Amino acid sequence: VGNLILGKEEFVTRERTSCSRRLGVVAGRWLTVVDTPGWWCDFSAQDTSKLVKREILSSVSLCSPGPHVFLVTVKASSAFSERRRRAVEEHVALLGEKVWSHCIVVFTFADRFEHSGAEKCLERGGKALRWLSDKCSQRFKELLVKIQNLVMENGNRVFEMQENILQATAEEKRRVEERFLGVQVRLRFLQP
Repeated sequence: VGNLILGKEEFVTRERTSCSRRLGVVAGRWLTVVDTPGWWCDFSAQDTSKLVKREILSSVSLCSPGPHVFLVTVKASSAFSERRRRAVEEHVALLGEKVWSHCIVVFTFADRFEHSGAEKCLERGGKALRWLSDKCSQRFKELLVKIQNLVMENGNRVFEMQENILQATAEEKRRVEERFLGVQVRLRFLQP
């Protein structure tokens, strides 16, 4: 989706565990697009690695002063079960309850030329997908227009992470880096 928005191959499409940020001009406006690592669609947040959860949280800091919009991507070809709905709810909730006013649902298709539209995806998706759409105030059509409208609806205010969540994430990242640095130092001394 980030590559589609920017109109060029900026993000790798293989699985990764860290966030990446790219800038580009789209429709005459500078955009910052941050791609976060995904999670297994049927896994609860409890089953997701600490690293992925930390990256989801720290992704907010890659857009200064904060992101205007979060895109929740859903594969149109996959069944959106109650289990997947709960997984989305839990992972998005890592950012706090206020995040939902900044979310837009985006349906992705394996073949970009063969799609049936958001309304038909919602019809086929059932109760769980309708819940997600409602939670995001049914923002799922005409992406760039929707993004601009959402920014205006929110008074041009960016999403602000709760300070305690940011501090806990930064502290955890610092502890991991210190442990990693300690391992590097020990390894260096162990080598002949």
